[in-house]
Amino acid sequence: MDFSQFVSQVGTQVSAQKGDHIYRQGDQDRHIYVVKKGLLKAYYLSMDGKEKVKSLLLPGAFIGSMTACHSKQTCSFSLMCLEDTDLYRLPFDELKRISKENMQVAQYMIQGLLELAMKKERREYEFLCLTAEDRYRLMLEREPTMVDRVTQNDIARNLGITPVALSRIKSRLS
Repeated sequence: MDFSQFVSQVGTQVSAQKGDHIYRQGDQDRHIYVVKKGLLKAYYLSMDGKEKVKSLLLPGAFIGSMTACHSKQTCSFSLMCLEDTDLYRLPFDELKRISKENMQVAQYMIQGLLELAMKKERREYEFLCLTAEDRYRLMLEREPTMVDRVTQNDIARNLGITPVALSRIKSRLS
């Protein structure tokens, strides 16, 4: 069984509307989600109630709170639909169990985890070594349609800056 067969056999299709939460920070959700259609944001709420966007997710992306899935704690971040969205919901424990029995599924999981680690490493580098303007330019290069699909507030939160700072950057670049 390859991963797409696994998804269709074990996964549950979920449809959600713009503004819906798949789960919230503090929930117990032990699933991995694969984005089929739409756009989502994963975000943290800080202790003072400020939203910090962890990532923006397009079709093909997969996500789940590893803290909740693996450590059996609550979700450390929220997952919200920015557009009408279709996902596959996969039970994490079933994914782990089948990956022990099926090399193709295990290899897909390993590849997915490697891609996630590289994405996190790249994001870390960008936050530590690049200016906000450089991060914005990279976002435009990687996902040029994102600026039309995401609010300026969410773009700013994803870049780790204020909306005012983003406005200044956009003025300088135009």
